Amino acid sequence: MSPRVVARLRIGLLLVVAILIQTTLGNDLRAFGVAPDLMVLVAICAGMTGGAESGAWVGFWAGLITDLFLVTTPLGLAALTYCLIGAGVGALRSWVLPESRLLAPVAALVGTATAVLLWVVLGDMLGQGQLLDAGRTWLIRVVVVEAGWAAVLALPVSWIYGWAARGLVGADRVGSTGGGAVRTERVPLR
Repeated sequence: MSPRVVARLRIGLLLVVAILIQTTLGNDLRAFGVAPDLMVLVAICAGMTGGAESGAWVGFWAGLITDLFLVTTPLGLAALTYCLIGAGVGALRSWVLPESRLLAPVAALVGTATAVLLWVVLGDMLGQGQLLDAGRTWLIRVVVVEAGWAAVLALPVSWIYGWAARGLVGADRVGSTGGGAVRTERVPLR
């Protein structure tokens, strides 16, 4: 098998393991009633490591897998949200953000907060008013706690994603940027 195929299989396995951890251990990891969202964190790490296109692809699949476990929202809401977040983080990483070890936690914090807000806004636009029924205080708590979890877990998840993506052009060696891969050029996952 080619290194690209092996890398894609490892990324797929990472998504399966992340959703299993999120759905089985997520309740035990709750802080203030809010569990971490590992799937959006994987999408953010994909964008940080492989650029906008990789972030979009991994974000779409991470969101679609997440959607299969969400029974009160329409199928595709998380897929759209995570795809946009992964692509956005990847685009910012390619064009604006400098190399830094602290970049992964900051990107995870901001990206996750944005993902939660975007998910609620898109859901409300699709007629999912129940997402706002708990009130503004609940939404602020979810944004703060999920973003905090993402910042804490960003370095290990980015290191694991960098390992999984090894073999894709542009992600063949793990660098010193907080565990993400050092990019020489961007190549999509397709």
